[in-house]
Amino acid sequence: MRLVTCLLLALGAGLAGLSLRLFVPVTPVDETFREVVRLYLPKDAGPGSNMPETSAP
Repeated sequence: MRLVTCLLLALGAGLAGLSLRLFVPVTPVDETFREVVRLYLPKDAGPGSNMPETSAP
């Protein structure tokens, strides 16, 4: 591909992403979703741990 074509594609993808970000509303997280996330949390994980499976035993 030529350089100009690549730059135009990159610009188009960036503008498409920006327009989606501006015009599509963000869905708020509801309480049922938070409950599902809580069910998948490990029982022994502390509040600041995001990777308990890689911590030392």
